Amino acid sequence: MVGQQNYATTFETGILTTWIRRVTLIATVLLSAILLASYPKLPELIPTHFNFVGKADSYGPRSTVFVIVGLLCVLIGATSWLSTRPQVLNFPIVVTETNAQRIFRESERMMVWVSASLLIIYVGTAISTWGGYGVPAFIVGILGLALATIIGVKKTLTAG
Repeated sequence: MVGQQNYATTFETGILTTWIRRVTLIATVLLSAILLASYPKLPELIPTHFNFVGKADSYGPRSTVFVIVGLLCVLIGATSWLSTRPQVLNFPIVVTETNAQRIFRESERMMVWVSASLLIIYVGTAISTWGGYGVPAFIVGILGLALATIIGVKKTLTAG
């Protein structure tokens, strides 16, 4: 629980965390531009869903690529933005002046790794949209998302 006090004024971001966030945002912009630029070359129907072995089992019009790009840019942008403002997150522990820095840093790291995992999912989705086999990247992204969340929540809770 974040009370009325805002302890984020002393919050410091680590260098690695900053670089992961920057690289994730730059790569998202580049991947989006490449994906949108390839739109005219996409087939009329593109895969929109895959089964557990990576075989496409549902297709949609190529205009679906705009939804994919928009959705993933919003998700990656939002988690990256939230990672710079951990004080707006809800915590199941009391945030005090003593523990605020540790809690905010751990929650920031978690959100940055969530963003990076979403980017990996985006890469897998883009590869599949282009007709390639993007399932390995997609699976790595999903595992990264689960690990970032589980480890991030545990570290945030123990930081308090």
